Amino acid sequence: MSKNLNLKRQKILREILPSLKDVIRGSLMKYYLPCGKAYCRCKKGFLHGPYYYLQVKTKGKNKMYYLSGAEMGKKAKEGIARYNKLWSLLCKISEINIRILREKRK
Repeated sequence: MSKNLNLKRQKILREILPSLKDVIRGSLMKYYLPCGKAYCRCKKGFLHGPYYYLQVKTKGKNKMYYLSGAEMGKKAKEGIARYNKLWSLLCKISEINIRILREKRK
């Protein structure tokens, strides 16, 4: 059984290592905002945007980073998806490691 668990763990590790390059922890925020001009079309509900921001919580505080354009928003979204996948795989590895530890105890 332990050999099977080791193989599962190796498979997950092979999947994790190449994907670390562009990992981003945070949330992608998309805003449509009005400007300050008195006669702009945004005053009639046609807001400007979208404006993309990356929201990251560090040391208990939220920080917002402006991302210029949809392309940067798309890259941030992909990086966040990689982070979520990585977190899921780390949880699976942890479960396997716990099972291996418990087997060694027996």
